Amino acid sequence: MSRSTWKPRLKRSGGPLYAALVDALSADISSGRLRAGDRLPTHRELASTTGASLGTVTRAYAEAERRGLIWSQVGNGTFVKNLREGDHYSPQPDRLRIDLGPTAAPLVPGDLGHLALAAALRRLGERADLTGLSGYQAHAGTEAQRSAGARWLSLAGVAATTEEVTVCGGAQHATLMVLSLLANPGGLLVEDITYPGVLATAEWLRLPTHPVALDAEGLIPEALAEACRKSEARVLYCTPTNHNPTTTIMPLKRRQALVEVCREFDVTIVENGALAPLVDKAPPPLAALAPERTYHLGSLSKAVLPALRVGYIRAPVESRKALEHAAAATVWSGSALLTEIATQWVTDGTAESLRDARRVEATARQALAARVLKGHPYVAHDRAYFLWMPLPGHRRATELVEQAAAHDVLIGPSHLFAARPGQAPNALRVSLGAASSRAELERGLKTLASLLGATSPTPRRLV
Repeated sequence: MSRSTWKPRLKRSGGPLYAALVDALSADISSGRLRAGDRLPTHRELASTTGASLGTVTRAYAEAERRGLIWSQVGNGTFVKNLREGDHYSPQPDRLRIDLGPTAAPLVPGDLGHLALAAALRRLGERADLTGLSGYQAHAGTEAQRSAGARWLSLAGVAATTEEVTVCGGAQHATLMVLSLLANPGGLLVEDITYPGVLATAEWLRLPTHPVALDAEGLIPEALAEACRKSEARVLYCTPTNHNPTTTIMPLKRRQALVEVCREFDVTIVENGALAPLVDKAPPPLAALAPERTYHLGSLSKAVLPALRVGYIRAPVESRKALEHAAAATVWSGSALLTEIATQWVTDGTAESLRDARRVEATARQALAARVLKGHPYVAHDRAYFLWMPLPGHRRATELVEQAAAHDVLIGPSHLFAARPGQAPNALRVSLGAASSRAELERGLKTLASLLGATSPTPRRLV
């Protein structure tokens, strides 16, 4: 069969188009219309024939290959596999325990990120210059890698030159590097509910933390000013966009007021932007409002693929040498292979496409949560990987976490996010992305809903 002659006969259904393509492929193989060794259309040819997007076809081929229906060879094409008699595909059962704890990109069977990574690794293996990627690289990244970093950050509204970008091993590594550079005996200003990674880093560096109160719009400028007056801390770590764990997106007016306080007290800002790429049309980042005093931490692992442990720091250019020293002291050299994949993906648009796919999946999971948790108030937005659920006084978060665990559902306890020891809010942070499928997520959320009971007589969702 020539590459362009197979035209799938798609059946109407309510399921995703990629699944219909796989079903059509399987049916034609079973009927003998397609035989072992037949060459299939290229991704672009099949997309043109069916009117599907390139991403849909890519996902369909990935799922078909996972089922053992086809195989592909770089440079030659995609072919029908020679199935032995009796061979069949049996999907792996969902895990016994459903994990609603970690902040993770939703990865589904046949995930585009997995396919893109497999293809990237094959291409790397065939490169003539692979030797150059097998050794150490520049501490803070090559010029091409830093240029890609500037491009990735620009997608979240962070304007950066190549000289202002440092390549690192993800947002957590960036946090360690920057706080090591900025650390002083005065300690660190943090949101009183914040990302656990910064609390762990501050403890590791023996930095005292000074919690600053939050409200529904994020960090409160007046509370920050008061903390500055009462302490000698002059470094602020905060997450204004897609805050973890509350999902808050700080409005522009609040951001501007926050910057004014930082300028008044000469506070340096460390802005966590790892989850910011998931939010479209967010207000300008603090790095755009106060570039002279802001270190913006970006990452690919949250918005693209967890395995891609590559991040970028946008910092005032005068800090570049110090950040290079920090990179050398902490990892000496990042993975040249992973950083090369990140550079290629940012440059050719793959990273942006995968980010868009993550947004779509996050939105679908938020819709699922809204349906299953109807009647139980929580805070979220459509692009968040998780939700924040304050509980009524008669229900204790620790009790619910224990009850859920007894039913094989794991939930992130709120004390992990509390900057004030012993003062954790009575709330739950429920991850929607860590579950391996929407069906698994739905089962976990139904268990949670049954444990919550009728806690609110009026169904409502706080956004």
